[in-house]
Amino acid sequence: MLKKKKTGRAWSYGSGTLISTLFFLGILVVLALIAEKNPRRWDLTESKSYTLSEQTRKVLDSIDQPVSIKAFFATAAPEQPKVKDLLDTYVYYNPKITAEFIDPDRQPEVAKQYEIRAYGTIILEGYGKKQPLPTATEEGLTNGILRLTRKTDKKLYYLVGHGERSFENTAKEGYSTANYELQKASYALSPLNLMQQSQVPEDAVAVFVIGPQKNLFPQEVESLKAYLERGGRALMFLDPYRDGGLRELIAGYGIELGDDMVVDKLSRVFGGSYLMPVVMEYGGHKITKDFEVATFFSEARTVRPAKEPPANVHVEALASTSPNAWGETDLDLLQKGQAGFDEGKDTAGPVSIVVIAEIASQQKKGEAQGKGPAQETPTPPDGSNSDDSDPSGDAGRKGYLIVAGDADFADNTYFGLSGNGDFFLNMVNFMGEDENLITIKPRQKTGTARLMTPGQARTMFLTLLVFVPLTVVACGLLVYRVRRSQR
Repeated sequence: MLKKKKTGRAWSYGSGTLISTLFFLGILVVLALIAEKNPRRWDLTESKSYTLSEQTRKVLDSIDQPVSIKAFFATAAPEQPKVKDLLDTYVYYNPKITAEFIDPDRQPEVAKQYEIRAYGTIILEGYGKKQPLPTATEEGLTNGILRLTRKTDKKLYYLVGHGERSFENTAKEGYSTANYELQKASYALSPLNLMQQSQVPEDAVAVFVIGPQKNLFPQEVESLKAYLERGGRALMFLDPYRDGGLRELIAGYGIELGDDMVVDKLSRVFGGSYLMPVVMEYGGHKITKDFEVATFFSEARTVRPAKEPPANVHVEALASTSPNAWGETDLDLLQKGQAGFDEGKDTAGPVSIVVIAEIASQQKKGEAQGKGPAQETPTPPDGSNSDDSDPSGDAGRKGYLIVAGDADFADNTYFGLSGNGDFFLNMVNFMGEDENLITIKPRQKTGTARLMTPGQARTMFLTLLVFVPLTVVACGLLVYRVRRSQR
């Protein structure tokens, strides 16, 4: 009888436990289904590290077509979890966005299809376009999505009529490879003949002057100057001993052209010629920020910032050689292979090869339209384009001039060499940025120190190491006494 009673009690307890467990699991399943259909996230970090900026959320709200994000990372790469958190946040804010990680080593055919050259590359696809990004940041992803949604390509022009390099030329000295990469980045290129038209078109976001063999006419130089003064942007790649008649124009913006050719002994370490300087020193400008890949310039001249540039111009070197290089001024000795550094005559290394000038407008738009004078706008030294995003529209748009002492580094022969192509695209992307692209400052993950008084420390000790363990033990003893009394 007693045995039968114990069996009934055990069955009662067991069935109750089973029903409670099933009921609990059912609740979990229902909650999981509700969470899947209606996901919710809470960012409890003090700096809101996992919350997108207001600008990004507005951009994501405007997406009305599917956009896919492909991240090419090696499996178990240390930076992959951080990138995944960022991409998951984009997917959370707009379900039309999808994200996936692809290992180039395990899926080489996909990496080849998207022409991936480095780990960590991001490919955005949508609106019938592809947009490559070298790294995954909120600013880069948001601006990449903006480029996808842009209905018209931005116009780039390249000067013709003086023996310049052509973006249509597929020969080794041509720029057809660069043209292909620019088209993938939603740029449209057109030739520009300033002998047939008096000014640079209004829709030009930048103008190329690449390796002119003959001098420009004075009227053409004036057209380029007028374009820069009204906030235009130009990239001039000038080979040694050929300045295209642009020396005076360039000097007016605080950039000096050297009558020399750079010799670099370090190039032999990389298997190159002494006349192919290797560049691994870059300025702190936005173009070269975090850029750490070597670039090579074949037969380059020195291009340096002037010691005293005009008051409205800020000049900065973007790329410089190692201290082992110098600017050789004796061309005859150079051709005979007898060149050596001559103190006081040659330019000692490190020497700069690429320089950028930021030209602040000396008048506001109201003055240009006859509305009266305005004060000069100060120029920040960090390369930021603050006036471009001025919501009032009063400040004049800054002009930019980039001068490189070599036209070979981005041609079909050298574009794919090391970081040459990436450096070229970085320059163009900076020059091509317009007002609808945004700047997002990264959030700083800061911690707040909490200092406890001796009384608080004592209370914390007693609570965690004394009270909590004693409470657990007391609850256990109570359960034991209750169950023992029910037997």
